Amino acid sequence: MGSFAEVLVWGPHAESLADWATTEIERCEASWSRFRPQSDLCALNARAGHGPTGVSPLLWEALAFARDAYVQTGGLFDPTVLDSLLAWGYDRSFPFPSPVGDLDHQPSAAPGFATVELDTENRTVSLPLACHLDLGGIGKGLAADRVVVGLAARGAHSSCVSMGGDVRVAGPGPDHDDAWDIRVEDPRNDRAAFTFPLVDEALAQSSTSFRRWQHGTRSVHHLIDPRTGYPSSSGIDCAVVTARETWRAETLAKAALLAGPLDGLAMLERAGVDGWLLGHDGVIHATLHVADVNWTHPHLTGAAPEETSQ
Repeated sequence: MGSFAEVLVWGPHAESLADWATTEIERCEASWSRFRPQSDLCALNARAGHGPTGVSPLLWEALAFARDAYVQTGGLFDPTVLDSLLAWGYDRSFPFPSPVGDLDHQPSAAPGFATVELDTENRTVSLPLACHLDLGGIGKGLAADRVVVGLAARGAHSSCVSMGGDVRVAGPGPDHDDAWDIRVEDPRNDRAAFTFPLVDEALAQSSTSFRRWQHGTRSVHHLIDPRTGYPSSSGIDCAVVTARETWRAETLAKAALLAGPLDGLAMLERAGVDGWLLGHDGVIHATLHVADVNWTHPHLTGAAPEETSQ
């Protein structure tokens, strides 16, 4: 999944619990990574256009959650953007050693996850020809969820799992308080934007600043708008979302960033989650219940979605 992982766990036999967590994260990586030629996902992508393909239970789980996220976000979270990512040069694990060349062809809209057939009864997946999947936008969150739930089932009193900055917590924090104080970074300067208390929930951040590279003469990033095949130009540089599960927070953060300030906030409100959208102009657009957070630098707006100006 191309990210650093951090696991904090308290409870009996904490060391063995941490070892299990490491093994589980590696198992997810081996199944879902598009950068490992032997992964379950790469094997499925190689079968595009060849009819139903049986997949492992672990890959099936990720695809089922991806389908739910695709529907909830109106298609803005879309794993079928892989070919566009490759066209823009994101064909290796980040960071890149050097700039990549110009486009070989014009990007186009993604095929859409609705074109992917999931056969629940037979646990098979059918990818159309020239349709390939990237689970990078959900894998980190789903892995964090699996590890936290698994640790609790194995006797952990409390845990905190961070996958590339997407965080899920369970149980009391390290100070024996109910909340874990989670630092949210400002993507413009790598300093803390604010600290948010999490209690048995998740927080995810999506940003156009963290994965950028030079492609020909232009600076591009990894958040592809599936409607165009181009890197997002929505006017939002960063989205932060809290939710009960990390996979929901992660996919909603990405989709809200792509949607822009008005539609993005409306999407978060409909989903019943809280979040902040940092505009390119430095304005913070927040859902109603978190408008009082003290983001260190920009101006914060906490109006309802229909009242917020871009």
